[in-house]
Amino acid sequence: MTKLVTKRLLTKMLATGAAVSMLTLPGAAPSLAASLGNGSAEEALSTTSPSESSPSESSAGGSSSTDSPADASADAAEGEDKDTSTQAAAEGTKVQLLNITDFHGRIAEAGTQVASVVEEQRATYAAEDGTAGTGVLSAGDNIGASTYVSSSQQDTPTLDVLNAIGVQASAVGNHEFDQGMEDLAGRVSSEADFPYLAANVYSEGTTDVVDGLEGYTTVDVGGVKVAVIGVVTKDTQSLVSPDGIAGLEFGDPTDAVNRVAGEIENLPEDEQPDMTVVEAHLGASSTESLDEAKASNAEFNKLVTEADASVDVLFTGHTHLPYSFEAPVPGEPDRTRPVLEAGSYGEYVGQVQLEADAEGNWTTENTELIETEKKSYDSPVVDEVSQIIADADAKAKVPGSVVAGEISEDITRATKDGKEDRGAESTLGNLVADALKDGVEGTQLDDADFGITNPGGLRTDLKCDDIYNKEDTCEVTAAELSSVLPFANDHGVVTMQGSDVIGLFEEQWQPDDASRPFLHLGISEELEVVYDSDAAKGKHVKSVEVNGKKLDPNKEYRVATLSFLAAGGDNFSSFAEGDFELSGRTDFETWVDYFENRTEAGEKVSPDKDERQADMSKDVIDNGELTVDLAAPEDGIEPGENRDFVLNTTAEAEVPGPVDVTVDLPEGYTVSAADPASAGAQQGGQSETAKAPEVTVDAATKTMTLESIPAGESDVAINVTAPEDASGEVTLEVGLKAGDAQWWDDNPLPVNHAFEATAQVGDEANAAAGDDGGADGTSDGAGSDADATGGDNGSANASGSNAGSNGTGANADDSGATSANANASGATSANADGSGSNANGSKDGGDLPRTGFEAMNLVAAALALIVAGSMAVSMVRRRKATV
Repeated sequence: MTKLVTKRLLTKMLATGAAVSMLTLPGAAPSLAASLGNGSAEEALSTTSPSESSPSESSAGGSSSTDSPADASADAAEGEDKDTSTQAAAEGTKVQLLNITDFHGRIAEAGTQVASVVEEQRATYAAEDGTAGTGVLSAGDNIGASTYVSSSQQDTPTLDVLNAIGVQASAVGNHEFDQGMEDLAGRVSSEADFPYLAANVYSEGTTDVVDGLEGYTTVDVGGVKVAVIGVVTKDTQSLVSPDGIAGLEFGDPTDAVNRVAGEIENLPEDEQPDMTVVEAHLGASSTESLDEAKASNAEFNKLVTEADASVDVLFTGHTHLPYSFEAPVPGEPDRTRPVLEAGSYGEYVGQVQLEADAEGNWTTENTELIETEKKSYDSPVVDEVSQIIADADAKAKVPGSVVAGEISEDITRATKDGKEDRGAESTLGNLVADALKDGVEGTQLDDADFGITNPGGLRTDLKCDDIYNKEDTCEVTAAELSSVLPFANDHGVVTMQGSDVIGLFEEQWQPDDASRPFLHLGISEELEVVYDSDAAKGKHVKSVEVNGKKLDPNKEYRVATLSFLAAGGDNFSSFAEGDFELSGRTDFETWVDYFENRTEAGEKVSPDKDERQADMSKDVIDNGELTVDLAAPEDGIEPGENRDFVLNTTAEAEVPGPVDVTVDLPEGYTVSAADPASAGAQQGGQSETAKAPEVTVDAATKTMTLESIPAGESDVAINVTAPEDASGEVTLEVGLKAGDAQWWDDNPLPVNHAFEATAQVGDEANAAAGDDGGADGTSDGAGSDADATGGDNGSANASGSNAGSNGTGANADDSGATSANANASGATSANADGSGSNANGSKDGGDLPRTGFEAMNLVAAALALIVAGSMAVSMVRRRKATV
């Protein structure tokens, strides 16, 4: 009872002396409360009565839990009209609320700046006439995905900073669950001087808020009682490790808000708050207008349009976007309420200033998103925050400054319009997958077949110019590596069926209610995936290969990954079908080892810019926007002579480059880019009107590059010189794929295409050398069988429409001529393994060494066929190789 009286007395003192109390160091308030009564500071913070308050923030007197509403029988009278008029702040009462969201432990980057804005706004508002005070709140994700200074110490320094600036209440964010419910309800909550609110996080099978969290709290802001309801997105169940939230259910946020609003209405009148605020860790994905914001996210739309009319302010988060709107109050068209999100990482502090009218409603006087960059303010609180950060930084510097390795250039996440794009392939995601796979070696586990990671686990980029301490440019420290993978997930191997692996790649297309429609998995170099983004749900994946061999749906594969995914996180439920074995290490440890191992080998870590997943729908050859033919010289080649093979393209529109052209020939033959004027001249004039694209040759990398492929018809002449002792036939193999360009992962030629043409050499040079062996599936007339003289060179036709009327595979005569004909079912390839008839001119079926241009991504010798229904899809996936 002494504690209760003392706290009420202190609240009254704060209400009457708000201007003075706001300038008091927040950290001193709990000890003051203890000194006025017989309880300890800890007791002063543990009250659960809505009428009690423990001052942890100077202007507001702290926060108090009110998770148990009074019984409905406590209503003043049966049938009494419980509307917002029960919120009885005197007319003209003014209150300021400051809000942050998605801070993610950025204390070293923005801690003092945030503290400076909060302190300056407190002081400025206190100096105005008639103001009650300032409250400080958060919409969640205060911790988790933090940078090294905080993450290396389990985010304790971040909680210390938030305590220092006087945060009074916070919604839980999804990242508060990163280390599981037990950690959140135990260690985290005990270190925070404010309650974590989660009105829609229930014990499984109930609508009871889980033990250890609160549905709402009431804080005192200069004598004004403010009820704060906290909710978190339902997506949390797929955004964190399922193991850490076992036994929990995440309900509809707006339904929870309205349920709690009803409970608050049923409180005795003397316990009614003067104002109700929602802290919601969910938000809009578009900020152009309120209508677009509502349309961008169903949870956000429902909250804005259906949250109880008693709610005066909606603070949101999760999407990391700054916005501020005034939204109509449901059922009260003459009233609006502020809806805002303060961005992320402490870049903004959201400010709302309100004034009570004669009816007890609150009108918005001012809303603003205050930028924190370069802000500095002279205050004891800012000094305290600065010292907390300095101590944490010093503690983290020793392990964090160790150089783990060196990168050759920036290795980054995917971006779109300057923002992170989790729906696209990234060099960083693929590199992490490589590290997860390699990290199994040396553990007690059997080796993994490949590695997979999720894009949401990548929290920053590796850049040469990012310097953590005093390392050299492009050197990478442990702290920088931790910032990329800050979650400390367990590392291990999931043994799963091939069919479930295919299922994983289908699950990149997320459920309809997910916040992102597509999540692009990072995959290790052993994997190659081809998908069609335009295909029907469940049928996107067209091919999965492991080390160049088609994945067997009935075979078991060992997949290196992290515990978050292994438990089915991010809606990748197929992982949960397998058996997860822990390596005893974290993802961060394997990540560091990957760099250290390459340092020991004297190697830099470089990004692999080859796509490991390719979208067929983007491919201009596959979708028919570009057709390609390869023609041999009609009158063949004499020994020692040079002649032009012509690569002919017909494009509906210009295909932006660069486009790499690879050329492969038997040993002894040489090749060069011919004079464009000669293209077609040796072909009987068949391409006299075709344009010639610009061609450059890099002798160092032996790469022939087309600057672009022009719209309409164009020819590229490839000059081949036969050796003096040549005879029989020569087959030229040409590959076509996208080069290294800025449009990587959204390019017009993500899939390799191979083409062949055969010319007679020597005495048989006057025989018909045949038509092109275009393998793009679009060339008219391709697909006839090779005749007895090595005539027409058939095409491996992807569409099945020109694949040869006889439905047979490749035929060859005694000279070793090859027909690259694929039947309409796609059942055979053109003897790519060199058995039987072959494409290199050998008469005995053996493989001859080959020479010629070696592209950065050399196309394999033969055409791989992928069957999609009744359609044979022709592709040769990229893979670096040498000849």
